[in-house]
Amino acid sequence: MEKLTLDYPLDINGQTVLELDIRRPTVGDYLAMDKMAGSDAEKELKLMASLCEQAPDDLMNLDMGDYLKLQEKLKSFSS
Repeated sequence: MEKLTLDYPLDINGQTVLELDIRRPTVGDYLAMDKMAGSDAEKELKLMASLCEQAPDDLMNLDMGDYLKLQEKLKSFSS
C-alpha cells in the first residue's frame, strides 16, 4: 500500500480523510474492470475506488486536482 496525500481533504462518513491508501493493481483488477458496465471514466473510478478500499461514490467528491494525482499514481504502477 502507498499513501496519497490529498490537497483537499475528503469527508467520508463524517470523517475527514487527509490521505488515501492505494494498493498496486493486479491483472485480476484489470480483468474485472474490463467486465464492468459504464464509460471508461466510470470504470477507472471504480477501479481506483477498489484499489483505495473506498466506495466509488466517496471518490466522486474528490477535488479534481486530487483525482488527477490519483490517476498519476495509478499510471506510475505500470512504469
